Amino acid sequence: MRSPAILFFSITSLAACTPPPAWSRLDPGQNGDQTVAGEPLAVPRSKLLPKLDGQLDDAAWSTAARLGPFVDAGDGSPAAASYPVTALARMTWDDQKLYLGFVVHDRDPKSTFSRDDDDPHVWGSSSGIELMLQPGDPGDNRDYYELQVDVNGAVFDSHFDDYNAPITGTGSAKIFGHQDWASHVARSVFVSPGKFWSVEIALPWASLEKARVGVPPHAGDTWRVELYSFRDRQRRALAWSSLRGEGNFHRSTRFGRVRFTD
Repeated sequence: MRSPAILFFSITSLAACTPPPAWSRLDPGQNGDQTVAGEPLAVPRSKLLPKLDGQLDDAAWSTAARLGPFVDAGDGSPAAASYPVTALARMTWDDQKLYLGFVVHDRDPKSTFSRDDDDPHVWGSSSGIELMLQPGDPGDNRDYYELQVDVNGAVFDSHFDDYNAPITGTGSAKIFGHQDWASHVARSVFVSPGKFWSVEIALPWASLEKARVGVPPHAGDTWRVELYSFRDRQRRALAWSSLRGEGNFHRSTRFGRVRFTD
């Protein structure tokens, strides 16, 4: 049985509103493809605690690292501005948590789940975002985490030993990784009908199991990170760092690289 997660969730829907500051083609951030072989993206420590209301409009996000715009998950080509899951992200951290904010240009996000569902298959029927996280930069595919959050705040989270492993069971009983792992992620979703949806998440470092590197990270440490936005059973999906023919979403050698800084 999974440990009970400590969760925060809210949804605000407004008939008309201005997209949050993160949604800006003029200040798009950095594509993860550039960080795979190049310099990692600097992720500054947050001096302020993010508000976590889903809107990415408080001061903590103004100094966060800028990731995106997301690109075609396969070949890294730019996504058209009208593509349903065009997305940008922001990232920051402190000694307790990793903070991420996503803005997804999905005009009609959908979900069949509720926030209290236990490891629902978000990728199968929801508009969602995904975080893949590998502590350190080991150059292999071992010891990484998967976290998906959909537009209703439903969470799927798991821990993997190696590339797509373990996977056990069949059909509806199939278990992906170690689903007994609980992220204890806090999250908050904001929906602007007909325009976009956004989500802020806070992942406690304490939820990560014993790793090959120090947890929480220290300033100067480099970790592997991948981000996705998706809908329609992932038939429509974009990534921060594309796969370039090297497997599926779990290929950690194609995750982008981030360096935590003060």
